[in-house]
Amino acid sequence: GGGGGGARGQPPRHHHHQQHHHPHQQQGSYPSSPPSSVGVGSAGGGRQPKRDVDPSLQLHLPSVASGADTRTSLMIRNIPNKYTQAMFLEELRSGGHSPHVDFFYLPIDFKNKCNRGYAFVNFTCPSRILPFHSQYSCKPWPRFNSDKVCDITYARIQGRSAMVKRFEKSALMGKEEEYQPCVFRDGRREEWGK
Repeated sequence: GGGGGGARGQPPRHHHHQQHHHPHQQQGSYPSSPPSSVGVGSAGGGRQPKRDVDPSLQLHLPSVASGADTRTSLMIRNIPNKYTQAMFLEELRSGGHSPHVDFFYLPIDFKNKCNRGYAFVNFTCPSRILPFHSQYSCKPWPRFNSDKVCDITYARIQGRSAMVKRFEKSALMGKEEEYQPCVFRDGRREEWGK
């Protein structure tokens, strides 16, 4: 009997708790992105890394369009690690999204100077999510010929002021500007912490 499949000690498949913590990542926030080696160069037919997303964080576009869902903050995942803040902001500009964004943060791993594969963006109005979503969601990234596909969900923390509060005390405030969250007013970047 048994039927355990011989997988001793480890339950099959569902290991939701990753065992490696990043010491410089604040706890109780977001799961770290998968290591950059995941999926790179693998001929797996574009399979995305497994993720467990809270259903309440999934976007339901008809609810956004009708005004029933008024959330404005998104988490963007599967970003190629070579993307810099400047590159991403340039894409927001060229796509016409900049005037409608008042917070943007692309966390950077200070050791290897690469982004961690995810970012946060807050829109000034929920309806502005729709054109952004249609441009990026489930599409390959325009740079670096990466096989990663953009994945968009709502962020757990919602709103510009909540985002600012969440990141204002973190250690990065002393770092260079390119590592800091960006805040905007009327499309113009403001100095962080002002």
